[in-house]
Amino acid sequence: VGGKSGTARKQVGKSYASGKYRAWFTGMAPIEKPRIIVAVMIDEPSAGSFYGGAVAAPVFSEVVQQTLRMMGVAPDMAVKPRIVANSVEESL
Repeated sequence: VGGKSGTARKQVGKSYASGKYRAWFTGMAPIEKPRIIVAVMIDEPSAGSFYGGAVAAPVFSEVVQQTLRMMGVAPDMAVKPRIVANSVEESL
């Protein structure tokens, strides 16, 4: 599985609403040969946290697990995590 989470404050008029957020997670699976792409957006999460990784990613995980199981796609356990990041100097 590979994906990206995000969190954004909601806009009201020309400014941002206080305490109102949208949380999202978009990903694909399996990572080596993707069969599905899923996007989850939660408008104004109310379970305490409002970050995409905390509220949208678990929904993504459940949907992907059940979907791949129904499709008969085996987990790709041979894939090692790859974290790609620039050095501080390259990021500036």
